[in-house]
Amino acid sequence: MRNYYILLAFWVCALCGACEDTLRMIPENSVTFSNAFSNEREIESGLLTVEKYARNDLGMTNIAYPAMYGMYTDYLYPSDNALLQENSPEQYMLQWLHLYRVIAIANVPLPYIDKIEMPQERRDFYKGQIYFTKGLVYFELGRRWGRCPIIRDKVEVNPVKYSSWIEVIDYAIDLTRKAVKLLPEYTDLKTSDGRAITYKSVPCKGAAQALLAHLCAWKAGCKYMAIQEQATYDENTFWAAADSACTAVINSPIYNLAKNPEDVCTSTLVGGDQESIYENTMRGYWNELANEDFPLDDGIFCFGRFFQAWPVIPNAEEGMITSMPYRILNTTVRKMYPDRIVGDKKITDLRRDAYFYDFERMESESTNITGGYAYPWKWRLARVGTSGWAAGEFVNFDQNRIWFRLAEIILLRAECRVRLGDDAGAIADLNCIRERANAELYNPSEYDGDLRYAIFKEREKELLMEGWRWYDVLRNGYYKTELYGGFREVSIQDIIDGVFFNGVDKTEFIDNPLARQNTYWLNRM
Repeated sequence: MRNYYILLAFWVCALCGACEDTLRMIPENSVTFSNAFSNEREIESGLLTVEKYARNDLGMTNIAYPAMYGMYTDYLYPSDNALLQENSPEQYMLQWLHLYRVIAIANVPLPYIDKIEMPQERRDFYKGQIYFTKGLVYFELGRRWGRCPIIRDKVEVNPVKYSSWIEVIDYAIDLTRKAVKLLPEYTDLKTSDGRAITYKSVPCKGAAQALLAHLCAWKAGCKYMAIQEQATYDENTFWAAADSACTAVINSPIYNLAKNPEDVCTSTLVGGDQESIYENTMRGYWNELANEDFPLDDGIFCFGRFFQAWPVIPNAEEGMITSMPYRILNTTVRKMYPDRIVGDKKITDLRRDAYFYDFERMESESTNITGGYAYPWKWRLARVGTSGWAAGEFVNFDQNRIWFRLAEIILLRAECRVRLGDDAGAIADLNCIRERANAELYNPSEYDGDLRYAIFKEREKELLMEGWRWYDVLRNGYYKTELYGGFREVSIQDIIDGVFFNGVDKTEFIDNPLARQNTYWLNRM
């Protein structure tokens, strides 16, 4: 990895140069660049490059795994990785170079920020963006691969040993806490020439607080996955920190819940909505992305592509639902989003008809066509190619990648509060989301009185098909009942050895003699 990292540091300077004609770089050698950035605008250009590569590399399809293993589905292919294919460990080996590329690019401008004349609040803003981005990348590395190298604030020229997932998450927490202190609120974001920043792909205080909440909750809930020597911390300290970070976002006047689930689909998940806290800008950028080193049809990720086709995707037919990778039965949808009778009125959870197309009509269609499956349409905007091989063909869903939205943070706080013994506060948060969906408010008889499980199931319903469920299952330790196939049968030693993490792709061992394979997958190779 170290040779790759050094070369990348040189290469990224050329990338930054392409952003602004005024960017001048005079390299002293392949590692240090004493004159790489000489004014604030050049720093800003460097951060635009960081934003671009965070968007592209964090949006690559393979980075979605293992999130896909925990998606709610009523059907899985026999060879699906979600069933734990122990005899095919190579299926779980994934590269992480694209994530370290983001870290490398973020580190390039960092040492120059204090050397350039600019107001202190601008220095803080740029540093905060870098700390947030690196915190987010290490969050992804820590919860997807577990053990991995930590590259701090400079180019590493020596082999780097792997750190445990606890150490990786701790480092991400430290970075993100710095970002919370340094970043302005979303409404105060400005460019170097004083113009307001209105898109939500630029990190702000609320985004950092949302990330911090997830980092602390992950460390608290996944303590059972740590080796004994590192499982000595008080998890309630981290639940309390997560609760506090969630509360800061929830109490902010900047973020508000969308009016109803239909607006979640048509506005929040499209991008730029008041419920969205942080997102990567994809909408309208597909032509630019087509010039990158991966194909649009399977290179850029959207969870919707695994669930839905007709009626959103052009040229799709109704019967295609029976060949989608993940499918949800009509009977399941009925159970998830039930009707209830109040007086003489039938009231339906609004998420049913927002998340599934014309549910009752399609439910009555012949199962020879539908297979008994409902038709997801949570993602409504299809991008169609306009030229070349892609002319008239579906390219992807033309929507932003939403990382954090307010409803999810409210339900995360509910989980934190029930862990801390604040059942009343947890119920209030749970009911806040149910009330928006016109769903029945919490009843203590639900799920045999298990409030934490009720919150888990509410996250499952609210965030269906958005990629949260795998992490929710692990954070709550529900793998024996909520995962699939062999993942339900793993032992505590299997978990500590890394069964819930990706294996390390063989290419990562080329330049780092200190590299080590995930123990669980190594034992099955």
